[in-house]
Amino acid sequence: MQRLLKLDVNMVIFVEPKGRPFIDWMRRGRENRTYMMDISLETLPYYRFRDQFLSIMSSEDYKRDNELVSTGKAEALFPEYDILQLSKFYFMDRAVQENIFNNSYFVWLDAGYGHGADVYPKNGVWLPKNLFDHADQLTFIEREPGADYYEPVKHRLHKMSINIIAGLFFGGGRNVMREAYRLQQKELDRWLKQGIVDDDQTMYMLLYYRYPTMFHLVRGDWSDVFNLFNAPQSTSMSHNL
Repeated sequence: MQRLLKLDVNMVIFVEPKGRPFIDWMRRGRENRTYMMDISLETLPYYRFRDQFLSIMSSEDYKRDNELVSTGKAEALFPEYDILQLSKFYFMDRAVQENIFNNSYFVWLDAGYGHGADVYPKNGVWLPKNLFDHADQLTFIEREPGADYYEPVKHRLHKMSINIIAGLFFGGGRNVMREAYRLQQKELDRWLKQGIVDDDQTMYMLLYYRYPTMFHLVRGDWSDVFNLFNAPQSTSMSHNL
């Protein structure tokens, strides 16, 4: 997370209390652009589904022909993993409601984005581009061969090891962020009734199939956020981030 914390942007950070000293240390000099919200896994709204997730994961129907189970993927074995991954829209909904920095546009970035690789702007300055014109949609990076390719097998995506709509980054305006969380809750209710459990990336794909106009998909790959969405530093911004 060190590289992420060097970005000179307004930052709302969801963190367990034990992580606060590290955040404070890394954000020295940017205290006025940093706001931390204490969390724990047990207090997340979806934690109430933990036992249902575990029951589904243990069922023979879920395990049958499930590539995620046979390859030992975390999203098929540990309900806590899925609870946390599926909570990204919840975190964004909280950030939008409290709107500490009076923002008009919001971006999610995984804490470990880049997995330690040097994919961030060299001086920590990020001037987003190709985002604000789509504030009424959710912008995601779409990996090859694209989400539409898998629509014919959408009924079994939760048993397939694919990562097309990348969950490490997304952005949108206030209204679409709030709507996304509401629609995700409805989709999760369907999952539980149908015996489905998976992580956020399958959730985004299924939401895309149901509500395609809500999404602005941009072709790219895991490490492309700052290649696709970073403006020249001479470009002025008219929105807060």
